[in-house]
Amino acid sequence: MKGKIKHLDFYVRETLSNLERWKYPRIEIEKDDKNLFLGSGNAGSVAKIFAEKFNGVALDASSYKMFLERSIKRDFASIYIINASGGKDGYNMAKYIEEMNLRSNLITCNKDAPAKEFVDKISLIPALKEPPTYNVSTYSSMIYWLFRENVSEIKELIDKLKIPDLRRYKYIFFLAADKFQNIAEMTSEKIAETLEGIGSNSDGFTNAFHGILRQPNKDRLIFCLNQKCPLKDRENIYELNTNSYLGLLLGTYYVIGKNQTDRDTENLLKNYQETAKALDWKIKKIF
Repeated sequence: MKGKIKHLDFYVRETLSNLERWKYPRIEIEKDDKNLFLGSGNAGSVAKIFAEKFNGVALDASSYKMFLERSIKRDFASIYIINASGGKDGYNMAKYIEEMNLRSNLITCNKDAPAKEFVDKISLIPALKEPPTYNVSTYSSMIYWLFRENVSEIKELIDKLKIPDLRRYKYIFFLAADKFQNIAEMTSEKIAETLEGIGSNSDGFTNAFHGILRQPNKDRLIFCLNQKCPLKDRENIYELNTNSYLGLLLGTYYVIGKNQTDRDTENLLKNYQETAKALDWKIKKIF
């Protein structure tokens, strides 16, 4: 690894310093139940947030082909691919959609996105230069474009956070108010991606209590996002409360970053390179 790569908490601070300075594209998305939003990994969760705002259906890298293959009319209003790099599965999605004689648009942070040859329009969202997979500024910028939430309040939230020692636990479950389930998905994936030796999962409150938290687990932390946990007398609990998609995301990423080690980062970058080679991802320099 060349030089010392900074951790997630650094990029949280940098992102918050830039969100209000950046110029954002004008993206005309009309509300329509026939919209499709596609994304892979955490972009799949962001695609769900787009669908919540603009209506329609959100699909991830494992579901989009099956959905399109069984769709009879295919009279979609608009198809948007959400992908920070515009490569990897974003490239595969765009190519597949064109092969089906459909047209798509790309929302990305990469002006040289490999997928651009297959799409009608690219909307370029500003972001920082970050290590592969971090995606702190990329998806934060997209969420900020969606909601324009109060950045000053998020900065204050970050400043006041008490940082738990996540290494005390073998497993972290993100329990979210139903409205913020998609943020919980992103934070859960970021734990699994970033911290060695810690398992993670997530769900919205209503669905989570249909079996997931039946058994007590002294090695588990329940990380609550805008949600009180009724199991507080038997579980390890950490609460983060703010009525903000972006605040919950960046607050949690900040906590993760404060627990991140250089070894975690080395593992992540090595795995990313191995995965890219094994899956033949189309990747160019992102920034």
